[in-house]
Amino acid sequence: MKTKLLVLFIAVFVFTIKSNGQFSFGVSSGIGLNSAYFGYKVNSKIVPYIGFQYLNAKFKYEESGERYDYDIGQVISYSDMTEFSGSIYIPNIGVKYFIKQHNKIQAYLSLSLSKPLISAKLKVDGEEDEDFKESIKNVSMWGGEFGFGVEYFFDENFSLGGEFGLRHLHVKYNDTYDSEFYNPDTGNDQDTEIENDIKLNLNPTFSKISLNYYF
Repeated sequence: MKTKLLVLFIAVFVFTIKSNGQFSFGVSSGIGLNSAYFGYKVNSKIVPYIGFQYLNAKFKYEESGERYDYDIGQVISYSDMTEFSGSIYIPNIGVKYFIKQHNKIQAYLSLSLSKPLISAKLKVDGEEDEDFKESIKNVSMWGGEFGFGVEYFFDENFSLGGEFGLRHLHVKYNDTYDSEFYNPDTGNDQDTEIENDIKLNLNPTFSKISLNYYF
């Protein structure tokens, strides 16, 4: 279902580029990530757009001291270091529909779909953790937003807007690996395949303030 909606939005956006209208560009800031969008104002009511958000994080933990090494039977100095770096790229596509105009104020509804992409790396003492690398590949995410907002037009080319709405995020993790267990009926270890299937849905509200340019 989400794939069909995404294709529909893309088709609408591409089609409207051929119509007579205005391009639009905007940046917004609020609870969550800052974002930017580029759209096309088809007429006085409809603005299809594409947008982008980005998040980068780095973490480093280092521990050093002394401990007893049982292999050599003496106290030694040690240093352990764990490093994490990761990025989330969030392209999205949506549409803004103006429902009411009063003087310089215009109210609108907005709907968008997004497909977050994750890139992450974990290193332990300078060596990359291959298990973590494979686990990241098994994470799938998609999201959407539905909001109500108002824009105040200082003139026909510039507006200040505020929006409030509901955000949905779906995260899925699926992984399989080989394992074994002891079977008392046969007295032997038996091979088996373990499957992990984790699903998470988040539905927080959001609010943001935006600067919008029409040209």
